[in-house]
Amino acid sequence: MNLKNSVQIKHVNSNLTEMGFVLGASEDGTVYYTPKKHQYNIEIEQKIPEWLEIVKSSIESCYGLYCRIRKTSKGYYRLTILSKQLYNEILGKRKNYKLILSEPIDFQLGFVQGIFDAEGTVHNKRYSIRVSSSKIQTIYVINKILEKFSIKTGKIYADKTAFILPIYGRENLKRFSDIVGFRHKEKKDRLQSLISGRSL
Repeated sequence: MNLKNSVQIKHVNSNLTEMGFVLGASEDGTVYYTPKKHQYNIEIEQKIPEWLEIVKSSIESCYGLYCRIRKTSKGYYRLTILSKQLYNEILGKRKNYKLILSEPIDFQLGFVQGIFDAEGTVHNKRYSIRVSSSKIQTIYVINKILEKFSIKTGKIYADKTAFILPIYGRENLKRFSDIVGFRHKEKKDRLQSLISGRSL
């Protein structure tokens, strides 16, 4: 594989990586303002509480914010953060995700880690990972970042609800695992099984 144009991270700025990760992970949640309470809300829901603990740790380490995780009536787990600063940062980036491409590479790495954890899936068929978004711009940005790490992607396509970016092939998935990887344990385990030729 030609790595001439790829980015090599030798000394990762963990704080920037975690900030990017929080932004990517927030794609699995909602960001809203409650006027009556003058409250800025970030909420992320997941069926796996251990992953929310990872996101919580990243938010606490980067921003020093208090986070709460509780089980909802529907059986999911919800991470709640009340912060005007984080609210503004997330919405500011969401207005134009292309700005992420001018952020330090450590931030970009964290972003794709977070968004693959939040919106990525692992498939036995054709040895593939897929990440989806309702916004085509988000998919383009993810694709550009992956290109920087010489991770080859398939053709972007759309279903009825989202745009989808696939990554195919065992060797390509191994490169993704080595450079980006999943922090979401269930997805991480599925990917490692796929790479090793086992099925979960």
